Amino acid sequence: MEFGMKRVVASVQVVAILNRIYNGSPVSIASISKESKLSVSYLEQIFSKLRSSEIVTSQRGAGGGYHLSKANPSVADVVRAVTHTPDSFEPVLNALEWVPVAQLAQGKSPTP
Repeated sequence: MEFGMKRVVASVQVVAILNRIYNGSPVSIASISKESKLSVSYLEQIFSKLRSSEIVTSQRGAGGGYHLSKANPSVADVVRAVTHTPDSFEPVLNALEWVPVAQLAQGKSPTP
């Protein structure tokens, strides 16, 4: 998959939403779709990549959905999961290792 800013932004957004609304029970794609205003089919593509990269895990069946595998993934974790970035982007990803998705969701600036 090529570097795509739209997919990166959407992926960070949905991981932040999942982090915010997860309460111990799996969160359905329909719930995330409602919160994010993104289509279910687009979210399925994103979650497929996130699942392959072990950022999220899924539970099938009634009451199924997704939850984070890792308590607070970094923005870099999410970006690497959903796209292949140019080598020149690696210094940016290294800096984003220190920025947890939850911190962005709270509207806080990262501290060095």
